[in-house]
Amino acid sequence: MSKNRPLPMHAKSDLWRNWVLCCLLSFLSPAIALAQDKTTGGGTFSQASASVQQQLQESLAELTRLREEIAKEKIPLGQKLTDLENQLTEVRREYQQTTRLLDSRTLDLSNLRSEIQSRREEKTYLSNLLGEYIRNFETRLHIAELQRYREPLEAAKLALENSSLSETEVYQTQATLVTASLERLHDALGGTRFEGSAVDASGLVKRGTFVLVGPVALFGSQDGQSVGTAEQRLGSLEPTVVGFDDPAATEAAAATVATGAGRFPLDPTLGSAHKIQATKESITEHIRKGGPVMVPILGLAAAALLMAFFKWVGLARLRSPSEKRIRTLLQAVALREEDLAAKARAVGGPTGEMLLIGVEHLHEPTELIEEVMYEKILATKLRLQRFLPFVAISASSAPLLGLLGTVTGMINTFKLITVFGSGDVKTLSSGISEALITTEFGLIVAIPSLLIHAFLSRKTRGVIDRMEKAAISFINQVGKTPYRQDNSAGSLAEMPAAVAREVVRSLAHRSRGDVRDLLEYSEDSAGGMMDSPVVTISKDATVAEAIGKIRAAAIEEDFHAVFVVDDQGRYVGDVPVRLLLTRPEHVRIESLMEAGTPFVRIDADRTQVRDLFRRHDLTTMPVLDHDNRLVGRINRNGE
Repeated sequence: MSKNRPLPMHAKSDLWRNWVLCCLLSFLSPAIALAQDKTTGGGTFSQASASVQQQLQESLAELTRLREEIAKEKIPLGQKLTDLENQLTEVRREYQQTTRLLDSRTLDLSNLRSEIQSRREEKTYLSNLLGEYIRNFETRLHIAELQRYREPLEAAKLALENSSLSETEVYQTQATLVTASLERLHDALGGTRFEGSAVDASGLVKRGTFVLVGPVALFGSQDGQSVGTAEQRLGSLEPTVVGFDDPAATEAAAATVATGAGRFPLDPTLGSAHKIQATKESITEHIRKGGPVMVPILGLAAAALLMAFFKWVGLARLRSPSEKRIRTLLQAVALREEDLAAKARAVGGPTGEMLLIGVEHLHEPTELIEEVMYEKILATKLRLQRFLPFVAISASSAPLLGLLGTVTGMINTFKLITVFGSGDVKTLSSGISEALITTEFGLIVAIPSLLIHAFLSRKTRGVIDRMEKAAISFINQVGKTPYRQDNSAGSLAEMPAAVAREVVRSLAHRSRGDVRDLLEYSEDSAGGMMDSPVVTISKDATVAEAIGKIRAAAIEEDFHAVFVVDDQGRYVGDVPVRLLLTRPEHVRIESLMEAGTPFVRIDADRTQVRDLFRRHDLTTMPVLDHDNRLVGRINRNGE
């Protein structure tokens, strides 16, 4: 092992120094000898060489000696080095053991600190849990049990705030309450009896005995005058005795309190029934709580309801117009029947009255008929909508009155707060009740009034819409039936003879001839019903000539056919206007003419004219005299 170990540092330095010195002497000896030769003349070279050799030998001897010394010192030094290395290894092992022990102690210390922190947290949790348990225990107690557990409860609550007590003493005080609560659970299994005091119906505090079974407690005073269930009343810290309505229940409760056994009268609602019964009130009491604002609200409601009732009765009594009877009247107008007024009255209701006015002005201009019918519609609309705005005003005013009651109720509430403070809620309930009840009744009045107004307005609008629809249909039918032109002859016939001659004399030449012709026929004959202006054409004419003649006639009324006559003016046939518009202009009329078209004689009565129109479904029909000459035409809408 010592052979493999390196030499000490000082031995190595001596060896290297001697070896370097020998080498320098070997190289420098010839130079020194040469220098001596030059100075001495070369006689002493051998002396110098001998000197160098001698020094070399001495150096080698010195080197050998040094090597021997090194060899002698090497073994003890190696042994010493080994001992030192062993000592280092031992020290390192001790260091490692100490480091491991330190780490272990550090870990243990950290675990201990964690354990201490965990215990502290557990202590805090248990303290909070016990504090919460104490608070919950107090709230779970029956009002009669507060007297029984008042001392341990106060001690447990004050222990947390008492800085002079140690934590152990605090826990012991809390544990005492926990023990008492466990004993309470044990007693609750079969019920328990204990002494205490309660407030009777007259407000006196009396000593007596409580019997507690589950959440229900009975109390019997020592004098035996107060027996009933022990309940908590708002604002009272003492249990209140609520008696029984049934004497048998009172006797059973007294026996149970006195002996601790017997029939136990039980209220399944746990006193809630008595509380609910105390909150019930009649409608009159409820209204009185609303205060003075309830008077205008109820008055407005009564007036709106009365108006709405009478308006509904009036609308319900209106006769709804029959569409069938309206169509019958329009057909009678188209056929110029005589009993138009009776058919208008048969329609009934405001619509029938309006149509009757239209029939009475049937021979007037269409614009005048429209105006008088519209006037009737407006009068009916005003009559039907009367008092409806009051219902709408009631619907919008009732919530405002309710809001006024809310404001006055809140003002009264703040006045009470100023006088009594905000601790007693029952004292403030009157102002709050006034605020809420007025709002309630305001909405109760407003919502039905709004719905009733919408219903009545819709019903009124329906009546007016039906009248407008019937009026439009009547005006359109009158516009298609030229009553004024057709009945001009009848009107002249009804005039005195001198007046009629003056009217005829004032007419234009052509119109005067037409009127003279019409005056020869009665109003109910085809001659009295016909329109004199007609367009006639020869069968030898062309389409272009026929169109030119139509333009030259300048007839403002609708017509559907051009009548074809021969040279003597006798009726031959007719050509529909649609054929003239779709055929080339050079086509002859004879090729387009429709022969055999039904016609009516000039002295035919109105019934015959109506039957021909219905049987052949014609739009226009020629009127011929007894010589078959064309004298006029009758349109379907005027037959």
